[in-house]
Amino acid sequence: MEELIAKILSKGADISTRNALKGILDLLGIEKNLVDQLYVATVDTACRSGWEKTPAKKRAVFLPQCIRNSKLCKAELTEKGYVCKNCGNCPVPEITEYAKNLGYEHVYVVPGGSMVYRILKENKDVRAALGVACLSELCEAIEKLYPLGFKVQAVQLLKAGCVDTAVDVEEVKEKLKAGLK
Repeated sequence: MEELIAKILSKGADISTRNALKGILDLLGIEKNLVDQLYVATVDTACRSGWEKTPAKKRAVFLPQCIRNSKLCKAELTEKGYVCKNCGNCPVPEITEYAKNLGYEHVYVVPGGSMVYRILKENKDVRAALGVACLSELCEAIEKLYPLGFKVQAVQLLKAGCVDTAVDVEEVKEKLKAGLK
């Protein structure tokens, strides 16, 4: 897949939408059934350098509410997402603490994409965003943020669904620390 991403990017292809990528795959004679995964990976690669050059205080992290433990979570929903109570029953406290130790000021646990866009609209100093989500949510967010100039990075959930999902915490930490000293 890395070779294909490099080929797409070297041609200066329009990767602002999944439909644009589908057209490129047609021209290259490549099966389109993996277009969502390829789209996320291509934009992730295209934005990596910009992400790494962006200081932590100008980056935002969006964690999905679905990684919380639905039965044991004590978090409260506010206008800026869930406020974690650090109960330790899910990966949210570990990821949040790691991010804050790196200098992140914008870490959110959100119930969906509409809250992401509202938060970013309110925080004009944020120029890069890391999203943790299922593949369809990642694609939707990237299609809205990438054309606006946001340096986006993505981590796909290991287990999808709308409740009690799973994420590779180490992969999230790797993305968080990328480019920071």
